[in-house]
Amino acid sequence: MQYKSSQKMKKTIILLFVFQMVSFLNAQQMFTLEDAVAYGLENQDELKISDIEVINAEHDIKEFRSIGMPKVSGGIDYNYYFYVPKQPVEDFIGPAVYSILEAEEIPLIQGAPENPETFELSFVQPQQLNIGLNANMLLFDGSYLFGLKAAKVYRDLVKKQKNASEEEVKANITKAYLSILIAKENEKTLSDNILTLEKSLTEVKAMYEAGFMESLDVDRLQLSYDNLSTQIENVRGLIELSYNLLKFQMGYPIEDQIQLAETIEELIVKFDATSIDDGEIIINPEKRATFQVLNTTQELNNLDLKRNKAGYYPSVGVFASFQESLQRSNLFDSDQTGFLPTGLLGFKISVPIYDGGEKSAKIQKVKLNIEKTNLQKNQFSRGMTLQVKNGQVALNNAKRNLQNRKKALEMTQSIYDRTKIKFTEGVGSSVEVTQAEGSLYQAQAEYISALYDVLQTKVDLDIALGDL
Repeated sequence: MQYKSSQKMKKTIILLFVFQMVSFLNAQQMFTLEDAVAYGLENQDELKISDIEVINAEHDIKEFRSIGMPKVSGGIDYNYYFYVPKQPVEDFIGPAVYSILEAEEIPLIQGAPENPETFELSFVQPQQLNIGLNANMLLFDGSYLFGLKAAKVYRDLVKKQKNASEEEVKANITKAYLSILIAKENEKTLSDNILTLEKSLTEVKAMYEAGFMESLDVDRLQLSYDNLSTQIENVRGLIELSYNLLKFQMGYPIEDQIQLAETIEELIVKFDATSIDDGEIIINPEKRATFQVLNTTQELNNLDLKRNKAGYYPSVGVFASFQESLQRSNLFDSDQTGFLPTGLLGFKISVPIYDGGEKSAKIQKVKLNIEKTNLQKNQFSRGMTLQVKNGQVALNNAKRNLQNRKKALEMTQSIYDRTKIKFTEGVGSSVEVTQAEGSLYQAQAEYISALYDVLQTKVDLDIALGDL
């Protein structure tokens, strides 16, 4: 009974362990290279910032367009004069009346005063309430029209800058993905070597114990085994660092685990990185986002030139206002005068005459920017041609080197196998095995390095062509 209970507990523990392992593997998301690039384009913080810049450019267009739209404002003003403003006024009514009476020979009760009297007169009521509407609109302004076009082109520039950022993200993710695969290929090779060496070490120890080998032979193999163990630990640390770099380039949480769904051999085939091609490559700078940015920058420069030239044209605007004013000594006394309306319509023409040379200086600066951008476009085209030509040569050299490294690896593997057989049969020395082993490890490292060079140069060529 106790035996059955123990067996049942063991099965339960095994099932729990298997369940945890399956859950752990499922939690590690699998990524092909295309999946990793797509994830990065969706989640990379730099590209999210670019999206915000595009939205900002849309709002810039709306903000600039509002300059030429009708503007309407309203307001209510209330003023209370606790001291009503007054003016000194001479009595011009009394002298006029006296003159008329004298002219009509009407006897005066009292003669006319020699000097006119002065009294205080106010034209303002203590309380004032003004309610009004004002409207204005720009009818024509050349600078505004070209400025609005420039705002729309700027939005396109921001979008193309985002495309350039996407190209960089694709390149960074691709290179980080490849570095992991190369490191894992190196780890696989080292693991195979360790297994082979471990088997040989076990055999040599047995032969040493039987008296057929010297302790020096055992020590040489043990030293090789220890060196390989150290190398594989270093490679595993490099793989971890490379995974962290890939997750960073993708915008993936660093603390979460991911797995790569492709091998180095699959990418070699996918990139067509084995066949040598010396044919002519069509170079089109328009495929590069950076060149598109330069084109849009030049379009902005041309609009800026037109905008500054249009600054010499007159601008025309219209305006209108309507206001009602209430002035009373008692604001709520309905027996006093009510609201008094005032309406106004008009237009305004502004003609620039002399600005001290400001517009002329701006025009000259824009012309220099146009010339500068043309030079940048020409420099980029020449640089791209150089990059593509050199990239094609570098890729074909890397492919030839890979073919040679593969043949060298096959030969050194064959030499190592035969040397080890001779050693186990007692007709060879451990020194020969160590030398053959060193040559094999070097050939393996050179082959892996050649694999990486082929993929790296292929990626660089695709980047140069704008085909990544």
